[in-house]
Amino acid sequence: MWKPWGKSTSKIHNKSSSSSFSCSSFKDIQTLILQEPPQQPLPSSQPTTKQVFQRVLLANTLLRAWSSPLKLPRSISQPENPPNNDTHALEKQTPPPSPPKPIYFPGTEQRVVIYFTSLRVVRPIFEDCKSALAILRAFHVHLDERDVSMDSSFLTELNRIMGRTGLSLPRVFIGGRYIGGGEEIRSMHEIGELKKMLEDLPVVDPIECHVCAGHRFVLCNVCNGSRKVYNDKAGFKVCNVCNENGLLRCPSCFPNNNEIKK
Repeated sequence: MWKPWGKSTSKIHNKSSSSSFSCSSFKDIQTLILQEPPQQPLPSSQPTTKQVFQRVLLANTLLRAWSSPLKLPRSISQPENPPNNDTHALEKQTPPPSPPKPIYFPGTEQRVVIYFTSLRVVRPIFEDCKSALAILRAFHVHLDERDVSMDSSFLTELNRIMGRTGLSLPRVFIGGRYIGGGEEIRSMHEIGELKKMLEDLPVVDPIECHVCAGHRFVLCNVCNGSRKVYNDKAGFKVCNVCNENGLLRCPSCFPNNNEIKK
């Protein structure tokens, strides 16, 4: 069976070897724990809240400085008294360009004169002439229609009045004063300015002419439109009464302009 309890002959502790630690009770363990030096906290790798706030504030300050333009002192950016350059002095002394002088057509103060074409070769020009004629005819004023396609002397006359060549059609004179072309007539008619200008002109009967049927031209009564006149001494000669098309201006529509001047 079991060996009876007895005194053990083996030594548990060696008396010659001294031990620095003895665990006789729990009270000794508590004392040892209290006597240990307090451990210092390890340095934290993450920045504190104060450091983060300082970094954000510095970043905002730099962004504002970059976004705002650089303001130089007044003495550097703009001098108080800039030097007077000769170029600026000349610009100040040069007067502004004066508006162009008005163009007048003497002898047409009591009527409207329009230079136009009845040919459909260039459709935009024909449409402008047609529109301007329709607007002016609606006011029933004395309208002097000068078709350059029927008589080339009208174009020569227009170039002489305007002082230049290469003009587009139509061209309108009201009361002897040059107004403009088709675009000006339409814009003035839309705002009511054209009506005010035509109020002082005499009104005529809108009945169609019984002589030319509204064409404003008739055949030459000398050559009958052939442009040739026979003479017993010299034979056939070119008629110097009508234009290149053998036409004369209607004597009923224009009693003061029976003949076309060459």
